Amino acid sequence: MDTSTLFSFIDVLVVACGAYVIYLCVQMKQTGVLKENMLLPKGLPVKRCKDPAGYIKAIAMKQLMLGVLAIICGLIGLLQDFVGGFINSVVYLSFLAVFAAYAVWYTIYMKKTIRKFW
Repeated sequence: MDTSTLFSFIDVLVVACGAYVIYLCVQMKQTGVLKENMLLPKGLPVKRCKDPAGYIKAIAMKQLMLGVLAIICGLIGLLQDFVGGFINSVVYLSFLAVFAAYAVWYTIYMKKTIRKFW
């Protein structure tokens, strides 16, 4: 397996993860129910949430944005892998940095929100 195949595989995984995050967000918004697998820390008892509706309202748009950024980042990576010169590597790396920074910010925000609602 050469590096371009590996990077393409990783980009496909990033797109799939982004789609899954969006799916979880939509499911959470539609049902109004928190489940164990909805991007919550492992072992966090969902039943102890003081205000599930408030938590969903606080986190949903940020979670949706995380999924959208992951999909965009993965698609840009796939374009760079297969088309090459169409997407400059500086553009890809810049967007990757934005995605990574947002992921870190989201994690910090989620932890603060969990402390508030649990």
